Amino acid sequence: MQSIGLLFSVFRSPAQVMFRVSKTPRVLAPIVFFALFSFLAASAVQLKVNFAELVMNMILGSPGSVNPDDIANLQQTLSLPMIRGAFFAGAVFMPILIIVGLSVLYFGLFTAVGREGSFKAFFSITAFAFMPNIFSQLVGVLRAFFVSPSLLMLDQLGSLGPALFVDRTTASPLLFAALSSVDLVSIWILSLLVIGYGFVTPKSMPKTKRIAVVVGVFAVYSAVRLAVAGLQGA
Repeated sequence: MQSIGLLFSVFRSPAQVMFRVSKTPRVLAPIVFFALFSFLAASAVQLKVNFAELVMNMILGSPGSVNPDDIANLQQTLSLPMIRGAFFAGAVFMPILIIVGLSVLYFGLFTAVGREGSFKAFFSITAFAFMPNIFSQLVGVLRAFFVSPSLLMLDQLGSLGPALFVDRTTASPLLFAALSSVDLVSIWILSLLVIGYGFVTPKSMPKTKRIAVVVGVFAVYSAVRLAVAGLQGA
């Protein structure tokens, strides 16, 4: 229970919490919490709309993403129980997989430029930094209950960014991808990562260097999204 309480304390005292988990890493508690919370959020969404339908809406809402002749076959494929189950499982486990992947990536990058903490400490800090993601999941649940299913799309379900105010059916894929890259929760997570990794890197490392490493990964991810969107719009 103490570790769960510490998870929520990251909203109130982020630096203090990050310092504590850097010295005494917590691994099991955040994994269990995120798995349980994601399961409950995904189950709530599933009560109103299935995830395969959200994927179909997303595909249909992206100009030129699918041949009109293939839509019926695609809808039939997405309606298969196995496919629907896979999307539900993805909604439950994706946050955990992202946390694990980023922990490995940042541990490797900071090993190259300078670090002091163990992988366990990096993982714990990364997991705690992802606590704001629960707000995206809560927003997704609210949208599932109060917005028409035909208007919901999987990649926008929990979004809290300017892309919500753009009609993706008329906007260029490049513009939509650029706006989708800016999200309040993502910025919050990046800020927590910068704070947390300060306790597992040398004190001599300039803060600007730490920020460059953390934000650099996000910038590369955004650049790849923009490149893919540019190819789609070509």
